[in-house]
Amino acid sequence: MPDYNRAGFSDLQTSPNRTLVDAAAAGMLASARIDPATRVRLTGIVGREAYYLDPNEGRYVTELVTGAIDPSSFAGNHNFLNPYGTIAQGNVLLTAIDKVAATEYTDAQKEGLRGFVKTVMGSEYLVIAMMHQYGVVDVNADPLAEPSPLKPQAEVYAKARQLLDEGAAHLAKGGSTFTFKLPSGLTGSGLNLSNPSTTFRQFNRALRARLDILTKNYTAALTSLNESFISTSSGARAEFNRGAYYTFSAASGDRANGLATGSPEVAEPTLRTDAQLKANGTRDERFLLKVDTTGSTINRYNIVSSLRFKHYRTAPFFGSGGAASPIPWVRNEELILSRAEARWFTGDKPGALADLNFVRTNSGGLAAIAMPANDDAFITALLYERRYSLMYEGGHRWMDLRRFNRLGTLVNYPRPGDKSIEFFPIPFVECLARGGPGSAPGC
Repeated sequence: MPDYNRAGFSDLQTSPNRTLVDAAAAGMLASARIDPATRVRLTGIVGREAYYLDPNEGRYVTELVTGAIDPSSFAGNHNFLNPYGTIAQGNVLLTAIDKVAATEYTDAQKEGLRGFVKTVMGSEYLVIAMMHQYGVVDVNADPLAEPSPLKPQAEVYAKARQLLDEGAAHLAKGGSTFTFKLPSGLTGSGLNLSNPSTTFRQFNRALRARLDILTKNYTAALTSLNESFISTSSGARAEFNRGAYYTFSAASGDRANGLATGSPEVAEPTLRTDAQLKANGTRDERFLLKVDTTGSTINRYNIVSSLRFKHYRTAPFFGSGGAASPIPWVRNEELILSRAEARWFTGDKPGALADLNFVRTNSGGLAAIAMPANDDAFITALLYERRYSLMYEGGHRWMDLRRFNRLGTLVNYPRPGDKSIEFFPIPFVECLARGGPGSAPGC
C-alpha cells in the first residue's frame, strides 16, 4: 500500500510535474502532524503536566515518571523517526522543484514552494533538537546508504536555523499565493498563511523566534519576533490564540487528534493548587479554560487525580472540539511571552514587564506584578506565565525547566521517587544501524 503522506518519491525523483510536487508539498503537512498529539502527551508527562494512567500500559509511568525511557519502547521511538521521514520528503521535493519545467511554475511560485518546504523541514529539525541531545544533521537521500552520523544538539539547532533562514529568503520572493491548498489550521485560526511572502514568512519567523529563545539568542529573538505575527493590539482570547495549528479530522481515513479522548489521561493536581487567584477568588483563567475539575478520580500507579484537560475535548482553541480539534504549532500568546524574555535579557526590563503583565492580566485575569528584583525572580515569574499560558501544548513546561536548569525541581516531585527526564533517547533501531549500544553519541 502506498504511503499517501509521503507519496510518489520515485516519480518525484524521475519525472516530477506540478501535480506531483503540489501533492507532495501538501503531504509534508500530513506527515508533520503524525507526532504532535503524542509529543504533547509524552512531553507533558515528563514535564509534570499530565499522566496517562492506562491500566494495561504502565510504562507511561514507569518510564516517563519514575524511571528511565527505554530506547526501544513506544516513548523512545517517538518524535525522531517520523520527523526525519518528513525531512527526507523535503529533500526529494526540493530537487523535484528544480526539475519541473518552467512552463508549469513561475519563478515566484517555485520560490514559494522552496520556502514552504524549508520551513517545514526546519520545524522538524527543531522538534528533534528540542527533545534529543543528539540527532542526524545530513539526511541521506538513499535509504540503503550508511546511516549519517549523530551530531550534538547544537548542530541540529544550527541546521534548523539554516533551513528557516533559507526558507524566509525564498518566501520573500514567493509571490502572493501558494500553488496548493493549505489546511484550515494554517488558514482559519485567525491567521491566513496562504500568502508566502507575508503571512507564511511571519510563521517562519515565529518558528525562528522559538529556536532563538530555546538557544537563548535573545538579540536574534527580538529580530525574529519583529518579523513574525506577534501582536498586542487586543487582549481578547482569539488574539492570543491567533496562529498556526496542526489540523486533524474525525473523517474516516483521516488522522484524528488523539488527545481528545480524555480518559485515562489526567492532569497533574498541582496545576490547580499552584494556580494563582483572581480578584474574585477564582483561579487563574487559563487553568479554568483548560482543565475540567468535575471528573471522577483515578487512583493508579500511586497517582491520584480527578482533573482532565478539556482544551482538545470540549473547549478547543478553534472549532467544536473532539477528534477534529487542532493542536497549536505556534500562537501569539507564546510569542508575547518570548518577547518578554528576550526584552528582559537584552536590558529592556520595562518592556519585558509590560509584555509579561499583558499576558498575565488579559489571559490569566490576574493582577499585574511589580518589577522583579533580579533575574531569578523574573525567571520564576516568566515560568509561571508560560506554565499556564502554554499548558499541555507541546512540552513547553519541560523545556523551560531544562533550559533554566530547574529540572531538578521535578526530582521527588510531587511524589517521592519521581524522576527527572532531561532528554528523550535515540531510538534503539537508530543505534543498532550504527553498530549497537555505545557505537555512536547518544547510543
